[in-house]
Amino acid sequence: MKIESVNSSSALERGESPVVETLESRLIAASPALSGNKRPDPEFERLYQQLLAMEGQGEKAIYEFLRALRGADGESPAYPSAKALMAVTLQVLVRLKDEGLEKSRIYSEVSGANGLAFSMDLFVKGYMRDVFQPMGDEAWEKSEW
Repeated sequence: MKIESVNSSSALERGESPVVETLESRLIAASPALSGNKRPDPEFERLYQQLLAMEGQGEKAIYEFLRALRGADGESPAYPSAKALMAVTLQVLVRLKDEGLEKSRIYSEVSGANGLAFSMDLFVKGYMRDVFQPMGDEAWEKSEW
């Protein structure tokens, strides 16, 4: 085993230009099995196709459709929280953008459904802050983090 010194630059000494690799190319080279199979989730693929078929129905219809979906057991919601709804709508938006559909109607509708989920998450967080904030006590505003 040969250990090279830190100040020896073998590529520069030989007259070669050093090769600069991007982080993305290094990650792709490190995981060749994943690069060929980007979306292995058949459940997401089914949901994506259902959402594509809902184009033109509006953001509220898509939001209500996602809220009405049931999980694997058939009883619990597939997306039980606003964060879960935001995660799936963002995943769909990324997929639509990857396919070059960011100017389409379905993209704006899914984006609107994401906005509805975001506003619900914001409402719940505001409500929780109000519930756990001491009544009439302004000390929480002056507290240091």
